[in-house]
Amino acid sequence: MNITGQTQIFPIVGHPVNKVFSPTAFNLWFKENDVNCCMVALDIPADGLSGFLSLLRGSPSFLGCSITYPHKQAALQYVDALTPQAERLGALNTIRREPDGRLVGDATDGRALVAAVRAGGGSIIGQTAMILGAGGGAGMAIADAFCAAGVVRLILADTDIERKKQAHQMVSTYWPEVEILDEARNIQVLVNATALGSKPSDPCPFNTQLIANADFVCDVISGQKLVEAASAFGTRLINGLEMGQAQVHPQLSFLGLTQ
Repeated sequence: MNITGQTQIFPIVGHPVNKVFSPTAFNLWFKENDVNCCMVALDIPADGLSGFLSLLRGSPSFLGCSITYPHKQAALQYVDALTPQAERLGALNTIRREPDGRLVGDATDGRALVAAVRAGGGSIIGQTAMILGAGGGAGMAIADAFCAAGVVRLILADTDIERKKQAHQMVSTYWPEVEILDEARNIQVLVNATALGSKPSDPCPFNTQLIANADFVCDVISGQKLVEAASAFGTRLINGLEMGQAQVHPQLSFLGLTQ
């Protein structure tokens, strides 16, 4: 990559960021499309988010940024405008910097996962899905996008009771035709939208029976135990790398770089 004084930056910001998948896919797109931009991963702890976004606002060297765990909800307070999807979700994962320094937020995680499932030969239409971490930034976006893509039943799981209530409220308000189930049964699509599985000592996010009976298992982080369990049962896995690759189009479209 030829970095010059005219190279713009589109970083992915989170804490930690040592396992993010996006830079490889984005930098390949920038290279193949002759766009003088690069993505780098920036580890920004919670107390540094405000300072970073002030820098983003003030410097035209930034196209914007991609936002990952744990900043997807906290970043809301620092932007000037939101897309309708980000507004109803109360979370964002992409920020576009306007020429005047205004910051606009969008939420593309869900659309990226739907695209990754379709690319893997699967479908959301008419399916039952279970989302672990449904009240988080990624989980809410995935629930919303699954509803838009034609899911008919959802199990919304979250260890945080308030966040779980928010996920239920969002689906009930905007997607009343989708049935919310309390019991995990007859699930075709499993989604781990948590950090569970990122450490070797973590348990597998789902029990083996659910994995064995599912058509697809989706993991935003690709924890080793879930990868191994899906492989053992021959269940198709949509991993974090595939989701990261699928982020390229919706995020760059929001930035105005693609149609």
